[in-house]
Parts: sequence; C-alpha cells; structure tokens
Amino acid sequence: MGTILTINTLNEFPKKIDTTIVGREENTIEGLKTPAETKFFKSTKKDLIVKNYETFQIEHYQRFSVEGKLGTKEFNTIMRLYKFSVFKPSKNDNYIYTFGGHKADNTHSALSRLSKKTGIKSTPLTVNLIDTVEKILKYAPDIRITSGWFSNLGLTNLNNVLLQGDQVNLGPEWEKFKKTKGAALSNIELLIDDSEFPDGYIKVSLSQRGVIFCRRKLSAEKTLEIANKVQKILNRK
Repeated sequence: MGTILTINTLNEFPKKIDTTIVGREENTIEGLKTPAETKFFKSTKKDLIVKNYETFQIEHYQRFSVEGKLGTKEFNTIMRLYKFSVFKPSKNDNYIYTFGGHKADNTHSALSRLSKKTGIKSTPLTVNLIDTVEKILKYAPDIRITSGWFSNLGLTNLNNVLLQGDQVNLGPEWEKFKKTKGAALSNIELLIDDSEFPDGYIKVSLSQRGVIFCRRKLSAEKTLEIANKVQKILNRK
C-alpha cells in the first residue's frame, strides 16, 4: 500500500508515559456488545528510532463490515486489528504524526477514540491546499506540482476535476478552478527534488486532511523528513 503519514494537531498529551494507555468503547457485533480497544504505548522497535522524536505504537481494534460464514453461523461484521507507529517531536508539543501503511481513516479513528477516552487528544490537521500551492511557488523552488483534484466546482456538468501535468498549477484551467466560488482543492501531488532517489526526486501526495501518501515504501526517518519539509511551507505566512 506504500507509505501513509498523517499530521495531527496535538491538544493534550501526558508528561510521561510508562504504561499502556487504553481507550475503550463498546461496539455491537452480531447482536452482542463487544469492547473495542485502542492501546497506546512506547515503542521498543529499534528500526523505528528517529533522532529528535519520541516513538510510540498504537494497536487499534475497529469494527469492519464483511460477510462470511463460520461453521453454520453467518456473520457480516468482524473486529479487525490495526497497528501503526506514532512519532512526537521531542521539543514540540504542537503535532504528532502517524506512520504506516493503513488508510488515514483507520489512524484517524484510533486517534479519535484516544481523544474521547484518554488524555491523548489530537485532531487531524486541516490544510488549505490552494494557499499551500501559492506558498510552494514562493518559498520552495525544489518542489513542483504535478496534479490537483478540485471538487465542489458547481459548474454545469462539472463538479469535480483532476488536472495533471508538470507544473500544472501554472496553467489557465488551474487559475480558473481555484477562483471558482465554493471550489475546494482536496489533493495535490508534489514532485520533490531529492538526490537520495535514483531519479533525483520523490513523488508524494498531500491531502486537505493533512495526509501524506507515497507509493514507495519509505522509512520512517525519510517520511518524517518529507513531512517536516512540507510543514515548514504550511507554517509560512
């Protein structure tokens, strides 16, 4: 599935975590009330150690719709376990990042349960991508835009459109759609110069939900490096 990182604004976090923190909710599966847990604890995985970050693990149980049969009993819902990593900057209490291969919906669900049931409270970062593209043009000559997904256009026979091409944001269609009343830019693809890759660049997408996606399987360290680069642009005025 590649690599998925979510950027989340951190609202509350314990000063010290020595034990497993558990957020628990009740779900109804096949007519029975079943507890669903999200566990948050310090990581002991050496391959996930990244300088200047604290590393944690999440184990998240989530109800999943699927039809099947076990023996003579049919079912249409199961409880599925998702595991992924969380990185918190050592000297910054403003953000936390989830890292792994699961969809952002799953990681957001886990963080939402923790926010409701524990002292770990965060919200997904909301990104204005139209403004972000302008900042990239101004501050990041090593990044180019190669695609953008516009939605809510409200035009005759056209509500959503995908524009693609090198530096597509410099074309007339992009200019037209970004000025359309009510329009939203929900996803952009970035081509970032990086000499560590054979082609001299890496392609990632950035969504308005603060999700960075790459088709390649990247290390946590490299993904956080990309996220930090993107976030510095987002924080520019």
